[in-house]
Amino acid sequence: MNFVKVLLVLFVLLLGCADLATTNKILELGFSEANPFMHMAQTWFGAWWMIPKLGLTFVVMALLWRSKNVFNIALVAAFCSTPVINNVLLIAGTI
Repeated sequence: MNFVKVLLVLFVLLLGCADLATTNKILELGFSEANPFMHMAQTWFGAWWMIPKLGLTFVVMALLWRSKNVFNIALVAAFCSTPVINNVLLIAGTI
């Protein structure tokens, strides 16, 4: 098993949790979800909208685990960091 691959897949899980936490903070500040699919999940599931969001994270992790190319896994992990960075910038802009 590749140690870097394990770290990257776990990093995607960490980013999914960070996205969830920062999204909750943004919702507390009065903003709304920018992603139309997650906005629909919030409308349909109410307080349980976190389940589809984390479920999507686990699907991405499972797909990455099947990949043999560590470079591609790193690219996806970097891409998964963009919503978290955006959320942090939005939160920082309100302080």
